[in-house]
Amino acid sequence: MKTTIAKFISTIGHPFLTVPLFVVFLLFSVESTQKAIYLSLLIIGGIFLPIGVRTIWGVRNGKYTNLDVSDQAQRQKWFVATTILLFVVTIIIWATNQDRTLRLAVLCALLLLLTAQVVNRRIKASMHLAFHAFLGFLILYFNWMGGVLFLLFSPLLAWSRIHLKRHVWKEVVVGMVLGTVLGLAFWLLSYYP
Repeated sequence: MKTTIAKFISTIGHPFLTVPLFVVFLLFSVESTQKAIYLSLLIIGGIFLPIGVRTIWGVRNGKYTNLDVSDQAQRQKWFVATTILLFVVTIIIWATNQDRTLRLAVLCALLLLLTAQVVNRRIKASMHLAFHAFLGFLILYFNWMGGVLFLLFSPLLAWSRIHLKRHVWKEVVVGMVLGTVLGLAFWLLSYYP
C-alpha cells in the first residue's frame, strides 16, 4: 500500500506534469489567448515533448533504466539534450522580448538545470524536489497561499522519492536546496531590476 501511495505522490509531483500545467495555467491567466497558445506551444513543444519522447524511447531501447532516469551516469547524458532545448527556448523568449517575469523564470529554470548538471557529477540531486521547490517560489510570486500549499507538499514528495528508492535523503535535500536557491534568485531578480 505504501508503495502505491508513493508512486501516486511521485507521479503527481513529477516535473513533467507540474511544470507544464503551471506554465499553461499561468500563461492563459496573464496573456492574451493567442500569445498564451504560442508560448505554451513553444515551451511544451520545444522542451517537454521532445525530452518526453526521447526519455520514453531511451527506456524502450535500454538507454535509460526508467522514466525518472534515476541512474546518475544516464542522467548526465539526459541533461545535455534537456539543457540544449531549454537554452534554445530561453533565447527565443528573450529575443522576442516576452514579459520580463517569464524571461526571468525561464532563465532561472535554465540556471537550475545547468547547476543540477554540474552537481550531478558528485551527487544525483532529486529533480522532482529541485523543480518542486523552484515552482513553489514561482507560485508564491503570483499567489502567496497557492505557493505555500504547493510547498507543503514537499515532505510527501521527498518521502515518495526515498520510499521508491530513487533517492536517499542527501539527494532529496540537495534537490530542495537547488530549487530554493534558484527560486529565491527569481524573486530577487523580479523585484530588483
